[in-house]
Amino acid sequence: MARATWTGALTFGLVTVPVSMFSATEDHTTRFRQIQRGTADRVRIRRTNERTGDEVPFNEIVKGYDLGDDQYVVIEPSELDEIAPGRSRLIEVSGFVDLAAVDPVYFVSGYFLAPRGEEFTQVYSLLVEALEESGRAAVATMVMRGRQYLTAIRPTGDVLELHTLHWADEVRDPAEELPNPPVRTRVSAEQLSAAKQLIEAMSVEWTPTEYRDDYEDRVRELIDAKRAGQEIVTAEAAPEATNVIDLMEALRRSLDRSAGAPTAPTARTAPAGRSKATTAKKRSPKAVSTAGKKEDLGALSKAELYQRAAGLDLPGRSKMTRDQLERAIAKAASANRPKAVA
Repeated sequence: MARATWTGALTFGLVTVPVSMFSATEDHTTRFRQIQRGTADRVRIRRTNERTGDEVPFNEIVKGYDLGDDQYVVIEPSELDEIAPGRSRLIEVSGFVDLAAVDPVYFVSGYFLAPRGEEFTQVYSLLVEALEESGRAAVATMVMRGRQYLTAIRPTGDVLELHTLHWADEVRDPAEELPNPPVRTRVSAEQLSAAKQLIEAMSVEWTPTEYRDDYEDRVRELIDAKRAGQEIVTAEAAPEATNVIDLMEALRRSLDRSAGAPTAPTARTAPAGRSKATTAKKRSPKAVSTAGKKEDLGALSKAELYQRAAGLDLPGRSKMTRDQLERAIAKAASANRPKAVA
């Protein structure tokens, strides 16, 4: 069970409800330790005094604001706690907004809020239902770990979600930051129509469980393969940029692909606008035929073929060439295909 990362009280108007905050997400990334090449010796990062080289205990470290010329204003951690609003224990709602009006670039991290006791559930439930009925989110500020946060609070089912947000001065202006800001150019009616058709053809319901971190899977396969003394197939390079002259042809091929019409493969070419959702919906790893028709495996990239082979649990797939992967997948599909009954 998760541990609370923060405890305090949520207040809106004159209403206050004690809450605990829990992280809503976890990182599934494979963790590596740093070791020196050719040894099993771990490399550790230590806090050291820049002048003496001596290691400094954590309780002797304070914060220093650099004034220049080796001059610092020294701040103790306790002094930061003393100036924090509400002694760092309040989530203070300042207003309610339409959540759709908040640009996603402002969102940082997600947390769950829970009432700190059964006696507080009625006030908690009141806020959940009121936000749900009004279709709004609460905008609030809080202090955590020596820093003040802007947050948005919204209901999800019976639970309140808190999302930390960037402050306005932390979000950069693309017109000032991009070296060559894009300028919208005119597109032909034919291109726009084809692009809209492709978007419609590739539209799917948002189902988060259908998306998977394929790179993390390959990291783990790489670890397993190296432990077994094997080599692993490398991913293909990214497809080349679509030339303006070839844009309509790429759109047409993409529409044909989304409709299931076979198209001849082109060297290092992937269908324009392919999304993970399309792959998940139209190409189950264990299905190599659709409605009894043989699939054009030549239209898949080597990485996709490898993923298909992994789904079929084909032995020796990490050492196979592209052609070998195609033949092995086709053979497995043929063996699994149901036979006609006379």
